[in-house]
Amino acid sequence: MYQPTVVNLKLYIRICVFSLVAIPVYIKHNISFSNKGSTGRFDITIGPKQTMGKVVESVLVIVHMPKGVLNMTLTATQGNYTFDPVTKVLIWDIGKIILPKLPTLKGLINLQSGAPMPEENPTLNVQFQIQQLVVSGLKVNRLDMYGERYKPFKGVKYVTKAGTFQVRT
Repeated sequence: MYQPTVVNLKLYIRICVFSLVAIPVYIKHNISFSNKGSTGRFDITIGPKQTMGKVVESVLVIVHMPKGVLNMTLTATQGNYTFDPVTKVLIWDIGKIILPKLPTLKGLINLQSGAPMPEENPTLNVQFQIQQLVVSGLKVNRLDMYGERYKPFKGVKYVTKAGTFQVRT
């Protein structure tokens, strides 16, 4: 029978915060519905901001469209999109933002004829990830370990990950 050895190990991490948190992506949006017809316009562009040269990846935009939307005819410059006409959810999976051309999703919104114009615009839910970047300014300056004979390597892997943040249109 294997018995793991018990090691009395203390790990101390000193944390320094240097700046305020700023969201490292920006979104330009224009979502509008026509008063007279049964159509609307949809235009979203997303780009990096303050990423210090790091690549923004795993970008996902989720939009819950109003009930009166029947279908959407869109064109994406990067990634793929799907629109579910039953749940009225648009999902745009961009992946990595490849510069210099920014990802854009634009096209027409088809509304139910005779239905009233939607009273409010949808909210954009955005998710993303950036490797080796901490937007909060969090930094590991020193690592102290007691109870061990070897000297640990001071290496830290930073990841910025947005759970979900909303952009109101």
